[in-house]
Formats: sequence, structure tokens, C-alpha cells
Amino acid sequence: MTDPTVRGLWLAIATLTAGIIAATAGLLAWAGGMNPPTAILTGGGAFASALLLILTAVRFTAGEPE
Repeated sequence: MTDPTVRGLWLAIATLTAGIIAATAGLLAWAGGMNPPTAILTGGGAFASALLLILTAVRFTAGEPE
């Protein structure tokens, strides 16, 4: 996992996946009755959480030393 191309590809996949999760969370929050700014903040929190979780899981499964 030291190749910069592979790392960039994993980052792109993680970002796109987190974006889909964030959009879904924001739409569900809005459909659940939250006002739009709160729904956007919900989506932002979901994006950050999902991205950190995915990147941590990739690092853990790749066996990279700290």
C-alpha cells in the first residue's frame, strides 16, 4: 500500500462512499422533519464519521505499521 497511485485510489473510493452515506443521512434527516441546516449538519457529521471509519479500516486491513 505504499504506491501513491493505490493510496490515491483508496482515498477516492473512501471519499465517494462517504459522500453517498452523507447524502443519504442528510436526506433521511430532512425527510424525518429536521430543518435544512440541521439536515446538512447531520450529513456533514455522517461524512466525517464514515470517512474516518473507512480509512481506519483500510489501514487496519492493509497491515500498515504505525
